[in-house]
Amino acid sequence: MNKIFKLMLILPFFLFVLASCSSDSETNNNAKIKLDFWTLFGGGDLSFMEEIVEEFNNSQDEIVVNMPAIRNSDYYTKLVTSVAANRGPDVAIAHTSKIPELNSRGLTEPIDDFAEEVGLDFNEFTKNLVEGTNLNGKHYGVPIDTHPFIMYVNNDLAAQAGVLDENGNIIMEETPEGYIDFLLKIKKALPDKIPLAISNAGADPFRMWWAFYFQMGGSPIYSGDLSSPDVTIDREIAIKAANYVRSLFHEHEIVPLNLADFYQDFQTGRAVTMTTGVWATGIWETTEGLDFTALPLPNLFEQKATWGDSHTLIMPIKENTTREKQLAVVKFMDFVTDRGVDWAEAGHIPAKKSVVESQEFQDLPYRSDYAKVAEYVALPNKTAYGDMSKRVFEQNLDLAWTNRESTEKVIDTLIKDLENLVKK
Repeated sequence: MNKIFKLMLILPFFLFVLASCSSDSETNNNAKIKLDFWTLFGGGDLSFMEEIVEEFNNSQDEIVVNMPAIRNSDYYTKLVTSVAANRGPDVAIAHTSKIPELNSRGLTEPIDDFAEEVGLDFNEFTKNLVEGTNLNGKHYGVPIDTHPFIMYVNNDLAAQAGVLDENGNIIMEETPEGYIDFLLKIKKALPDKIPLAISNAGADPFRMWWAFYFQMGGSPIYSGDLSSPDVTIDREIAIKAANYVRSLFHEHEIVPLNLADFYQDFQTGRAVTMTTGVWATGIWETTEGLDFTALPLPNLFEQKATWGDSHTLIMPIKENTTREKQLAVVKFMDFVTDRGVDWAEAGHIPAKKSVVESQEFQDLPYRSDYAKVAEYVALPNKTAYGDMSKRVFEQNLDLAWTNRESTEKVIDTLIKDLENLVKK
């Protein structure tokens, strides 16, 4: 009984102490500015961004960033509906191509006033990337990278095919004919290997077409205002670019049709070259026994250009936010862009010029070999229909790559579909 009596006397004291600790903890947490950060990243990209967020949270005690996992497949649908319902995040990732559409729906805040107060200088970013976020004189995003379409070469196989010089550089005349001759030489020397691995449907052949269309001097796909643009694609150049890409599949038979997994073909040593986005660099680096080179996509025509997009940080509209919280968002944006070398581990090219010029970035393998591409990436037009057009392009161009329709008919149908899209 005596022990029980003592316990009853001591118990309230411990409860008081626990309550006090809990109260102090809550007070500290409440004193911090909490930001919800949404991203569409998965795999390696996600882990690199998680490390940057953790580093930010540990670097100071005023702001806490929470980054929940969001599925890539329904990311934009969830982002749009949640922001429209005033339940969206404080900061989010969006592709540059998506910003005009989000802005046209009234879902994004301009960042300029907050950037000036925080000290984020848009002049420190690669010009064409930051220009892609500028709508009607205001910046609606802060770019963290660009991820262009480039070329990969299996060095061991290329050496066997006799297309490398004594310094390990590819021997290729950078012309339309020179590129095909280079691939045909590989085909002849290594008949059991794939000269060029790329799918014959979907995003990647569309990206190749896009690159060559703008290398040929193609006009913008759209022109005019953000919400009611005119379709200004150059029909003749669009056909010419489609014919060139199509010839790789059919006339020259450089790319086998219906490759089940062209990433695996390159990774396992079945393909000598491959074209895709820079995000593959991180995959190849961790592939045992794969000796490769990462290069800009060859500039075969009159202009320097390639397909590319950019991940940007945006500030979604939020009715119940405060200026203090918005300033915290931009402080976080500035921190992330300063950590571009960490982000470059995923293969992307950092958007901040000082990061690209840093010795730390230059010392990274492969990245510096294609970093200059960021300066001439042909970003989509600033229109609410830029991102929505991708599906229209892919569905129509797939008919050319599979030889089901003539390129003339494909491009004519494509133009009509684009015109119908902007009239909706």
